[in-house]
Amino acid sequence: SFEDRPLDDDSWDDDGHRHRHKHGHHEHRKHRSSKRWKKIMLGLIAVIVVGIAGFRGGFFYLRAQGEKNLKTNVAAAGDSAEAQEGLYITYNDKKYQYNEDVINFLCLGIAKDVPIEEKTAITGLETGGEGFADAVILVSLNIESGQMKIFAIPRDTIVPVKVVDSAGYFVRTENIQLTSQHAYGQTAAEGAELMVDAVSNLFFKVPIQRYCSITLSAIPILNDAIGGVDVQVLEDIEGSTGTYHAGETIHLKGKMAEDYVRERDLDVKGSSLQRLERQKQYMTNYFATAKEAVKNDMTLPLTMYQNLQGNMYTNITVEDIAYLVPELLNISMNAEDMVAIPGEVSWGEYMEYHVNTDQLKEIVIN
Repeated sequence: SFEDRPLDDDSWDDDGHRHRHKHGHHEHRKHRSSKRWKKIMLGLIAVIVVGIAGFRGGFFYLRAQGEKNLKTNVAAAGDSAEAQEGLYITYNDKKYQYNEDVINFLCLGIAKDVPIEEKTAITGLETGGEGFADAVILVSLNIESGQMKIFAIPRDTIVPVKVVDSAGYFVRTENIQLTSQHAYGQTAAEGAELMVDAVSNLFFKVPIQRYCSITLSAIPILNDAIGGVDVQVLEDIEGSTGTYHAGETIHLKGKMAEDYVRERDLDVKGSSLQRLERQKQYMTNYFATAKEAVKNDMTLPLTMYQNLQGNMYTNITVEDIAYLVPELLNISMNAEDMVAIPGEVSWGEYMEYHVNTDQLKEIVIN
């Protein structure tokens, strides 16, 4: 209570006489102390209110910056043919303009067990040591409609790959497997940017606003951060954590998750495509589980972002996360939203996946 007490009070003796007492120095000091604490508490409340308002304002500022940085402004791109490439596509004699509400992310799983910035020994390549991209996923998010499409791109897709020498200079272009493009980077950033160019070219130069590369050994960190993921095993798998049989339902924890999305039988033709189906299934289940985890703890994405340092390289910013997380909570995803790009398999020394460009162009237009 901050009520001020009176400085004087009255008392009565046994004979019924009234006596007035004056409070001394001690009582006056208590009164002044009460007023001072009242001012301090009011000041603290004001600071807390301003702090909350500042936090809310800061959060909304981050969100606004994230939206501004992520969305592609078609009008601001200019009128040159180079600027319009990818932002406008002609299909069946009609010209289509890129939808500014669509944000594309390239997600890469890099096959190496050392930190993302360290090089790893690679056989069969003239140069390079950043590791093969064993998982290549393009996530297309429409913020306005709340739709998400995930395109699984086989690692063995034949595309024009830029061959780079040990000094980082471009040497030539070869039609080889997409997975090797990342390995030609001199750094994790260069490897990711080379992959962005290759995938964008494959998708008729559609803009790819952000990328994220993780080592496959980072999967247990991502998996356990949301409490693990349930899957129904699609095929028999021999992994470092045991044998998993087709049809059984298991709860993936730790290295189990890495085994499930990474292992394949090199003696079986087309095993990388079977693994791709497991990766699609795992990502679908992961997204549903992660949404519930984030609803219970909105700080989880930033915690995961910090825990992945050393095993992840990305150009996604804190502003991007502030904008995306609330949006993603309103988006649902099912198995139909995740598809492999259309194409056919052929065999030579290695498996080759050849894309049906007409069908892919129709997908891009849609």
